[in-house]
Amino acid sequence: MSILVVGLNHKSAPVEIREKLAFNAHNIPPALSLFLQRHQSAETVILSTCNRVEMYVSTLDGTVKVDDILLFLADFHKIELNSFSPYMYHYMDDRAVNHLFFVTASLDSMVLGESQILSQVKEAYTTASMEEATGKVLNQLFQQALNVSKIVHTMTSIGKRKVSISSVAVEFAEKIFQDFTGKAVLVVGAGEMCELLLKHLYEEGARTIVVANRTFERAQEIANAYHGQAIKYELLGEYLSKADIIISSTSAPHYVIHTDQVKEAIRHRRGNPMFLIDIAVPRDIEPDAANVDNVYLYNIDDLQSVVSQNVDERTREVEKCRTIIEEEVEHFMARLEEMRIEPAITHLRNHFHTIGKEELDRLKPKIKNLDNGDWEQVVYTMERTINKLLHHPAKVAKQEAKNGGGYRYVETIKKLFGIFHHTDHSQH
Repeated sequence: MSILVVGLNHKSAPVEIREKLAFNAHNIPPALSLFLQRHQSAETVILSTCNRVEMYVSTLDGTVKVDDILLFLADFHKIELNSFSPYMYHYMDDRAVNHLFFVTASLDSMVLGESQILSQVKEAYTTASMEEATGKVLNQLFQQALNVSKIVHTMTSIGKRKVSISSVAVEFAEKIFQDFTGKAVLVVGAGEMCELLLKHLYEEGARTIVVANRTFERAQEIANAYHGQAIKYELLGEYLSKADIIISSTSAPHYVIHTDQVKEAIRHRRGNPMFLIDIAVPRDIEPDAANVDNVYLYNIDDLQSVVSQNVDERTREVEKCRTIIEEEVEHFMARLEEMRIEPAITHLRNHFHTIGKEELDRLKPKIKNLDNGDWEQVVYTMERTINKLLHHPAKVAKQEAKNGGGYRYVETIKKLFGIFHHTDHSQH
């Protein structure tokens, strides 16, 4: 039984290579089907995200090689093999298991500890399962990978601290307002970061949204996306006092919100706090505004320093995560070894029971005066004796399997009892 992963990710390949190999929800099912037509005894899962494309393959006898998978990817995507093969990595057996556990626990992600990869792995596995592309090995492997991710995120703080500018800003705002319901948000400018921050606030319950931008059409575009109101840029001063949260990110070369305006706004607000986020470079909001009572002003460097601290915190957790994963890989490989020897143990049992049946068939004609009930007792005793004789060797085989020596032990038993023909390939 072998497990093989072949793939590429954001560390091994640039985006122009990754996009050549990317799969989508529509072409994964036919890809799985085509792969299984070529390799009928295989199980496979395709994981495709913006940061990685990976194929996981398991076979009983290790017949699917790295080159088979590379060739399949080239054929399916109709691209030259040598245009992507230098960027690919591959791992076998325990290293493949270790890799999947790392990926699913988001230790191999661009953003360490992010939660999105878990649902992407789950989706990849579900699709393969529904297409009947998985079997005994990959079912166990992927269920265990999802489980390991939960263990890692529960037992460490790898995913606890926020590591994006927008999520840190929202976290700061939550400390002041607790709840964004009924809070008014004023957005000045229309940059990507502004929109991301607004999206976060909207998801957290902010519904009163006003957008001011030098290009009124762009302000309308953003306002409409969040059921807000667009205003002319010149009216900005009038709306400051109405806003609880102000996000500013323009490309202006000078301040667009001055300390005097903020003081005036606070006076109108009768001391109700204002939360200002200045993510522009050069800055949009005069820094002295931070000294006004009940005004909380954060700029891009304030947010970035918290993000950096949080990233460092997550990075410090990696060793803890690695230890958990190593243990889980060991458990899984022991279970896999048990699965490898199960057909051999079944074969052993069948061999002994066949001998028992042959002996009973020889014995029956010689015993004339036994009724059916008594004969059934003889059969039962024979079967019970065989099961008792095999109980200990089978138990030891499973124990040996856990230590990685199951295959050698089973082969020794076969030699001892003269079982030379193989009815399974799982030991190769």
